[in-house]
Amino acid sequence: MFDSVSIATTECHWSIIAKFVVYRVCRLSSLSDRQRRAFEETFVRTPFDMKKLVGIVCIALAAITMLFSAPASAEPDLAVGKQVFAANCVACHKGGANLVIANKNLQKATLAQYGMDSMEAIQTQITKGKNAMPAFAGRLDPNQIESVAAYVFAQADAGW
Repeated sequence: MFDSVSIATTECHWSIIAKFVVYRVCRLSSLSDRQRRAFEETFVRTPFDMKKLVGIVCIALAAITMLFSAPASAEPDLAVGKQVFAANCVACHKGGANLVIANKNLQKATLAQYGMDSMEAIQTQITKGKNAMPAFAGRLDPNQIESVAAYVFAQADAGW
């Protein structure tokens, strides 16, 4: 589809564009005449390697992404879970009860009886909902769901 002449021409165009951009940046910056000449000599008058530039840009973007991305939390935040529970769950599950279906409460034995005695099961129930319980996937973010599940699990262990 592409012959060697068209590929060489395309690389030449990219080289010219890149040199022009570097040249304009050099002209618009506040470099001294000596610094500007050294910069131009290095980047404008020497052969330009697009592959090196792309590699450097990719490495820089990866480094910036790693520096500024939020670290994943190792532990769910029980304080956040308590707040989320108070704002979204307490209307039906005050004190670990279930005001809609009384025998499906949040006590440890009941959770075990219905196969809800793991963090994953509680998170799934909160995320997807079931029967009378609505799904909270659209209302709560994954961190909030994890935190409220940890809170429910901890409260069940403590006996509410």
